[in-house]
Amino acid sequence: MHKDAFNSLSLDEKADLVFQKDSFVDTRVYYGQTISLYLVNGFYVEVWYLPNENRIVDITLPTSNQLSLYKTPLNLNSLL
Repeated sequence: MHKDAFNSLSLDEKADLVFQKDSFVDTRVYYGQTISLYLVNGFYVEVWYLPNENRIVDITLPTSNQLSLYKTPLNLNSLL
């Protein structure tokens, strides 16, 4: 699956794909949201989670600037 096809999926479909592959990379916190980074089909995906509401609010493709916020060394070639 390519990034464009991933972006066209619903939130539930994205979650199914991400958690089916389960390739967790790292996590960070931003304004009370837990953002988990996964590697799916050769590209990175962020899962935005609100712990106080126990729900996923978004699943997005991060920019290179967002990827730089993670402590784990990342292969940015997957963004090309």
